[in-house]
Amino acid sequence: MTVAETDDVVDRPISRLFNEFADAIYTLGYRIVGDRHLAEDVVQETFIKVIRALPTYRGDGPIGGWIYRIGYREAITVTRRRREDPVDPMTFQVTSVPAATSVEADVLNHELVSRLDDAMSQLSEPVRAAFTLRDIQGLSTAEVATVLDVSESAAKMRLARAREALRVQLKEYL
Repeated sequence: MTVAETDDVVDRPISRLFNEFADAIYTLGYRIVGDRHLAEDVVQETFIKVIRALPTYRGDGPIGGWIYRIGYREAITVTRRRREDPVDPMTFQVTSVPAATSVEADVLNHELVSRLDDAMSQLSEPVRAAFTLRDIQGLSTAEVATVLDVSESAAKMRLARAREALRVQLKEYL
C-alpha cells in the first residue's frame, strides 16, 4: 500500500467521525464556554486531539464517548484559560436570529433562549456539562458518567441539580 493510499484510508474514518460528532461537540463546547467562537475552537482542538490519539484508542467503550470526553476536557481547558484572560468590552457581538413566523414569536423565542443561556451559565461547569450531555445531546446517563469520568449516581445527582436550578430560574416559562 502506498503512502497516499494509507492516508486515504486514515482520512475516511476521521471525516466520518467529524461529520458524526462535530455538531454535538460544538453544542457541548458552546454550553460550557458560552461563546460561539470559543466553541468552534473546542471542536477544532478536540478533533486535532482525536486525530493524534486515534492510534492509541483501545476500544474499551463506544468511540463517541471517547470523543465526548476529549471535547469536554477541551471545553474545560478553554474555560479555565478564558478566566485568566482579561475581558475586552469591545468584543461584544450581535448574532442574527432566524426569521420567526411573527414578531411576537421571534421576541418570545429570543427571550427564552436568552434566559436559558443565562440560567445555564449560572450552573457549575460539571452540572452544566451533565445537563448538556444528557438533556441536549441525548446521551444516556451511563454515557454521561463515562464522559465526565464519574459514577452513574454522581451523574444523576448533577442532572437533578441542573434540572432543579433551571426549573426554578425558568418557572415563568414552564
